[in-house]
Formats: sequence, structure tokens, C-alpha cells
Amino acid sequence: DFVMPVPRISLVVPAYNEEHYLPRLLDTIDAARARYREGAEAIEVIVADNGSTDRTAAIAVERGCRVVTVEPRNIAAVRNGGAAVAKGEILCFVDADMRIHPETFNGIASAIESGRYVAGATGVWLERWSLGLLCTWMIMVPMVIVMKMDTGVVFCRRADFESIGGYQPRHRFAEDVQFLFDLRKLGKARGQ
Repeated sequence: DFVMPVPRISLVVPAYNEEHYLPRLLDTIDAARARYREGAEAIEVIVADNGSTDRTAAIAVERGCRVVTVEPRNIAAVRNGGAAVAKGEILCFVDADMRIHPETFNGIASAIESGRYVAGATGVWLERWSLGLLCTWMIMVPMVIVMKMDTGVVFCRRADFESIGGYQPRHRFAEDVQFLFDLRKLGKARGQ
């Protein structure tokens, strides 16, 4: 009997009507999976569909992703819904309108394996610039440096995710910041 290998990394993509962006993200995920040192099959991709009315779920299925439908219109609940079906020991989260670097999964695995980090984020780079985006960037970069938090692909161990209770749905915004604060507190106690 053939047994499917248990993935090491689970990448959760929360999505609501993302048919235009999702294929681009999945292209970059495929490239990063192909370069992952443990093989592409060691990474599962879960699209947590938040009741999309377009082809988001169909595209995800066509591209080989696991799809889970999550009803509450709450981004924290959607991320948690994806994590609930994930099988990997490392959980990652990325928004559908992003792209990832080809070495993303190797970098995440190395960070986790080092034991120095409880969690992390890969960071982002804007594809387009305007005066408004430049001003926002100039405000955000010092905050990222001072708070030592970023965005992009956010990752942690499954055990640590469960230990803090995942993302907190009571937060209607900045749930991702609270998530990283909760993980930082956990890691600080362990010297990470």
C-alpha cells in the first residue's frame, strides 16, 4: 500500500475572491516547492476559502491545493480554519495577493531548525510605488525595525501555534500583530 508522506510544512492562504491574484501566488509557491531541499511533496498548500463567489476555490483545486471553506468573515478565523486541517509541523501563512521568493521554504526550515526563533516573517517588497505608498513605507519601516516584526510569509511551529491559541478572532484588525506578540512572549520565556 502506498502511504502519502506527511508534509513538513503547511502553507495556509486565506482567500476571498482572489481568482486574479491566486494563480500568480501559486506559481511562485510551485517554484519555491521545487527548490525545497526535502522535496516538493514535503509542503502542502491549503487555501482557506472564505466563501468566495468567484473561481478562487476551483483554481485552488485545479492547482492541487487542499481547500477548506471557512465561514466567519474574520481573517483570524480564516487563518485558524486553514491551520486546523494542516498536517505539517511548521505552519506558514501568506496572503493571496503576494508572491514568495524561490528560497522561502529553505529559509523557513533553516530558521526553525536553528532553534533561535519561535516565529518569523519573510518580509515584503512593493511591486509598484507612488507618493502615498512611499510615505506609508517610510512610516512602516521604522516601526518594523523598532518592533522587530514584519509581514510576508509568517511562520512558526505547529506546537507553538497551538500553545498560544492561534490567531485571535476577537481582534477585527491587527490580528497578525497580536499573533506575533503572543509568539514573541512565548519565545522570550524560552530564550528565543
